[in-house]
Amino acid sequence: MQESHNSERRDAGIIILEDLPANLDPSRPFRLLPKGVDEAYYWERVDRNLGWITRHEQQMLRDSVIGIAGCGGMGGQLAEKFLRLGVGEIRIADCEAFDTSNINRQFAATRNTVGKSKAVETARMLRGVTDDTVIEVWPQGVCEDTVDRFIAGCDVICDEIEFWAVGSRILLHQEARKRGISVFNCNTIGFGTRLFFFTPQSATMEECLNMTYEHAVELQEKVAEGKAIKVEVDEVLQSVMNGLLPEFPDYAGNEYAAFTGRLYREHKAPIIATNPSMATGFMADRILLYILRNSGIDRKVVEVPEMPGYLYFDAAKMEAKIVQERWW
Repeated sequence: MQESHNSERRDAGIIILEDLPANLDPSRPFRLLPKGVDEAYYWERVDRNLGWITRHEQQMLRDSVIGIAGCGGMGGQLAEKFLRLGVGEIRIADCEAFDTSNINRQFAATRNTVGKSKAVETARMLRGVTDDTVIEVWPQGVCEDTVDRFIAGCDVICDEIEFWAVGSRILLHQEARKRGISVFNCNTIGFGTRLFFFTPQSATMEECLNMTYEHAVELQEKVAEGKAIKVEVDEVLQSVMNGLLPEFPDYAGNEYAAFTGRLYREHKAPIIATNPSMATGFMADRILLYILRNSGIDRKVVEVPEMPGYLYFDAAKMEAKIVQERWW
């Protein structure tokens, strides 16, 4: 439904807009509508996709809805890639604000956006690229009040939730399973990446982290409030490391200690500035192929194994492999 320029109304608690105001309440979700449907413009801007994909497949992308939980190093770049690809609706969720250390890798992190909502500023940057796509924004992040509406109607979900937010991560996966929606998770470690594919039939995130939702919520809140004792911090760290970082690179031999040391002391994971772009492209390609899996074109591509398997690639080692099954 198109609204008048700069209009605002409520739809299931979501503000409907065409333009993004300079000052916007970051506690309220909003939906940016296309500013006029221009068929010629759309097909010209996605024209260079054609040849590798068909016009019918491009329309499939235009009809797709992708949800991205987390607008950090990979989430924001994923939103940009899917926007440029021509995906019809992109949903982003993140409750955090940018800090200066985010500038090394995050799509919408600049000197001028430090201290501002990641979700809102990512939407603003996306809107500056092109304004013919629906962008739905959840500045509250993924929580019990938002997860159902955020996921409803999505064709696929990208899990790029922050390392310590184990409760939000499990909640996202539980709700996706209930709706039969697949979830991709991809990380950036050193110069490499691992892609995990969760389906309603695969191993679950609860199994992956070896943690119940209720316990994960309790730990997440304690870590966020600075009230977690060492054994609780250790539990979260080891759960995520064991579940989503099954192999750690040994480029120089001492990276593991430096990596975990910063996680313990600062609750921040070291991320080299160049790697999120590589990992983002890897994940975006696989999601593109997933959306087009039933298009009728036989591409003879390698399938992503369901959890507990994964795909692995490391640019420094020039190593790639398919891990078919792994148990924790």
